[in-house]
Amino acid sequence: MTQVSRRSNAEQASDGADLSGKNALVTGANTGLGQETARVLALRGAHVTMACRNRTKALAAKQEIVDSAEGKISEAQLDFLELDLNSLAAVRKSAGEFKERQRPLHLLINNAGIMIPMERRTDDGFEAHMGINHLGHFLFTNLLLDSLLLAKGARVVIVSSSAMGMATLTPQLRDLNWASRKFNGFRSYGDSKLMNLMFSNEFNKRYAGEGIVANALHPGVIATELARDQSIPFMLLGIFMVPFMKTVSRGAATSVYVATSPDYERRGGLFFSDCREKKVLQKLAQDEDACAALWQRSCQMTGIADNRS
Repeated sequence: MTQVSRRSNAEQASDGADLSGKNALVTGANTGLGQETARVLALRGAHVTMACRNRTKALAAKQEIVDSAEGKISEAQLDFLELDLNSLAAVRKSAGEFKERQRPLHLLINNAGIMIPMERRTDDGFEAHMGINHLGHFLFTNLLLDSLLLAKGARVVIVSSSAMGMATLTPQLRDLNWASRKFNGFRSYGDSKLMNLMFSNEFNKRYAGEGIVANALHPGVIATELARDQSIPFMLLGIFMVPFMKTVSRGAATSVYVATSPDYERRGGLFFSDCREKKVLQKLAQDEDACAALWQRSCQMTGIADNRS
């Protein structure tokens, strides 16, 4: 693979990678970073499952990927899986449907997410950032464990964010669901992104010995649909920031790099930005007891057994 840098795009970050015979799944693959990640993984030869909430948008994105590939990506390389992270029941159904396809899962890219200023609850009553960005992916990943193990060498790549710097999580994990605190959209988003990293670290600790490594990353500040629900002043500020933002292809570079670089085939528990390993400044993400406690709480909230407690 060629040398990568903060200016690399997703194709450059995966140059030389051969994913022929590999199966990948990308959540939120119908737009933005997810669509670009799916496109480039398919370009490198992978069969990619586009796990999305909206079938119409996902199929349109699939067609766009195929049409723009000039024959380098076939329609057979991409398929659709309905995944609504807003509902734990829907997540269970999606995981079951994927497992019925009896495919080993070599690459799981947990990319989907929301960032909203208002308080919102999922179908299960969880604060939406935690419920969708963390709990939905936590449950989905755990339910796909058999498929990951079947690959005999798999990678889980979790899109976190440097916005975790706004997190308010405590070591005691108080009020995760914002039941008693005054709601703050930025801080709840930061909480969910810190949870993403803590989940990645704990997952890697539990399963790296069985051939599944997990890493998390900050994609950068990118003009995508993630900010579509923000306030008008925030959106206007974003317009002025566009010249300083990454393109979608550069934003997807780190996800693709972590998923394809031979350097991270067996190395996990790391955090990346700009296609480089980065030191984690959040102490809670480095606290093994806190990461284990979040895992246990997440098991309780999603209704799955913690088989390794």
